[in-house]
Amino acid sequence: MAQDPRALLAKADKQASSARGGFSLFGGKQDKLEIAADLYTQAANAFRVQKLGREAGQTLEKAAAIQQEINEPDDAANSFVEAYKAYRKDDPSSAARVLEKAIQHYTLRGNFRRAATHQQNLAELLELEIGDIPKAVAAYEIAGDWFQSDNAEALANKVFLKVADLAALEGMYPKAIERYEGVARSSAGNNLMKWSMKDYFLKAGICHLASRDKIAFKKALDSYVELDPSFPSMREFQLLNDMLEADDGGDAEAFADKIFLYDQMSKLDKWKTTMLLRVKSSTTAPKPPLLGCIEEDDDDGLA
Repeated sequence: MAQDPRALLAKADKQASSARGGFSLFGGKQDKLEIAADLYTQAANAFRVQKLGREAGQTLEKAAAIQQEINEPDDAANSFVEAYKAYRKDDPSSAARVLEKAIQHYTLRGNFRRAATHQQNLAELLELEIGDIPKAVAAYEIAGDWFQSDNAEALANKVFLKVADLAALEGMYPKAIERYEGVARSSAGNNLMKWSMKDYFLKAGICHLASRDKIAFKKALDSYVELDPSFPSMREFQLLNDMLEADDGGDAEAFADKIFLYDQMSKLDKWKTTMLLRVKSSTTAPKPPLLGCIEEDDDDGLA
């Protein structure tokens, strides 16, 4: 039979109160507070069994407060992480608040790999549950920097690509370009990652077009070729040049035609479709039928 979480909570409260109530013949304050912290944790787990996330999170915070009081900071940080998990769906703002406390602990301890992992969790919470994309972008960047400082280049690059994707959709084009190009540079010497460079170049190029800085775009293309001499032989390079030429001439039909042809060989994902339509909307010509094909194809199940 499952334990009653409220009975356990009342027992924990009583134990904590007793510990602070003065002299006792039956154990010192430290021992009683340790028992109280354990009872709070048991109560929180019982709340989680009943899918009462907010109550579980609040109870785990009580456990963490006691663990801090009795100088068990590692246990307190773990309780804050568990509280984040409990709060996540029912109270995402509280989930972010307690996770930040755990992150602070791990950074003070110099455990940047664990701090980076939880910072990434915080960024995902801000993005998916709270919906604050600018804050999510900033949180992802911090996670990437910490992974990088811990020599976890692959993890850092994964997070930096997330930064770039979100930043581009938010119109933060310089930041997106910086991150795509940075990941491309770090991939150049890695045979397992080098094949992805063409996609990073394409995404950065689309951001250059969206930012309307064609001089910077042309310089960027030259730098991509310098970084990867095989790039001019790839469809992505040709597409970027074709889009630039069509955009220079204000030729909306040619712009859409080149995208359509590329899509027949390499299916556009939702991010590329969204960004290309944004670039397309900046041209002066009326929307051609072929661009409509791109829009209609945006039902490929990508979220």
